Amino acid sequence: MHNSISRQYGIGLIEVLVTVVITTIGLLGLSAMQMQSIRSVSDTGNRTHAIWVANDLINRIRANNIAVNDYTTAGINCVNGDGASNAPAVKMCASYSLDGNQEAAAGDCTNTEMATFDLWDALCGTAALTGSSAMTSSASFISRPGLVVNDLGDGDLELVISWNSRTAGQDADGDDVYYLEAGTLAETAREDYSVVFRP
Repeated sequence: MHNSISRQYGIGLIEVLVTVVITTIGLLGLSAMQMQSIRSVSDTGNRTHAIWVANDLINRIRANNIAVNDYTTAGINCVNGDGASNAPAVKMCASYSLDGNQEAAAGDCTNTEMATFDLWDALCGTAALTGSSAMTSSASFISRPGLVVNDLGDGDLELVISWNSRTAGQDADGDDVYYLEAGTLAETAREDYSVVFRP
């Protein structure tokens, strides 16, 4: 009796290839989840800093409630389109540190000048007002912050702080581009934090 045993070759290689394909798909999924997590952490950080800035500004408005109407603004953005500061000439109504030196506050600020200073200092930090590149406030960590303060009537104010969200980099012209939820690109993507309060 002749016993012939046929052997199959190549099965191990197919199993290895299937394993490699499945592992690759899994790793791609993990990297996509990691990218989404990084974008979410960035938005969460911006929102946290916006809450700190809002609380700071609310306290400033309450401390200077004589000039509450001077705090309403249609919009403040710390930087213009090319990234340069667009802060106006603002009287420095509080002492600050510049290049390691303590600078004294202007002693003759009116309530209106204090309101203008408060808006710019809370949102953009002292660095924007002095031309320094130092990180001087919570707003220094917000991606292109914007501020609107609306008078809602009956003594209520609405404070809205906005920021760039989900930045994807820059296009060929040097303009910022942003991710949408579906992974496509958009021209703008702003998130905001708003609070209504009574000074």
